[in-house]
Amino acid sequence: MMARKTETHIKNILSFEVEDTFHADNPDYEFDNVRSRIIPNLIYLLNILDNQKAKATFFVLGWVASRFPEIVSLLDSRGHEVACHGFSHKDLLKIESARATSEISLSKETIENILNKRVLGFRGACHPLDKRHLGILSDIAGAGYAYDCSTRAGAIAGKSFGPFDIEFKDGGSLKIIPHSAIRKFGVWLRFGEKLRLYPSWFTVRAIGRLNRMGYPAMINMKLWELDKHQVRGVNADYIQYRRYGNLNIAEQKLSMILDAFEFTTCAEVLGLKY
Repeated sequence: MMARKTETHIKNILSFEVEDTFHADNPDYEFDNVRSRIIPNLIYLLNILDNQKAKATFFVLGWVASRFPEIVSLLDSRGHEVACHGFSHKDLLKIESARATSEISLSKETIENILNKRVLGFRGACHPLDKRHLGILSDIAGAGYAYDCSTRAGAIAGKSFGPFDIEFKDGGSLKIIPHSAIRKFGVWLRFGEKLRLYPSWFTVRAIGRLNRMGYPAMINMKLWELDKHQVRGVNADYIQYRRYGNLNIAEQKLSMILDAFEFTTCAEVLGLKY
């Protein structure tokens, strides 16, 4: 049996994207009449975190916050951090600049109006940003966010595996928490994004390696990854493994790393306060 909590005493980051499967499947669709499974999935997850005495950052879609404001209040009241995931799950890299700016700022305004306090963090609904996308990161800083979690380790600051700061020409700045990744065989493996898919031994070793280097790992999951009862098509496990593979053991893998390592919010690791 794996020993509980490693000897490094580094607090890692745990985060979840609060969205339904239909947001990723149809980002251009208006979801007013679609039934959501977010509330039961979220209650189930919060009970898991309570049992493990773990805190997490929840990147909530503005659409979700506007439709279910009680979710935002519940997360905050349970001691978790509420951050933004854009408004409608539009891919920031595939829409015009003005629409991207609106996605970034509208989600923040929506959630802050519910919480009555500042939202510190943002995570884009897009492939990891890199040095080609400093304009988007500047827009995130300009919207008033303190940190961003939309990049991959090594994509902007060389081999930076942990949080770092970037400054922009307009005088703004932004703290960056990159997606946790390690380089193997010349390829960056984003293990922090694929807890459900990677072998458990690999994830544990990767987190331990980063911790021994002095860096916190960032593990991120989508809320629907813990929904093993979601509706799937025939042979979906084989046709879309990235989407449906290992849904039945996602909770087991999450519990395993919560047993082995300490986890908390982005804000706590960065030392930020509201």
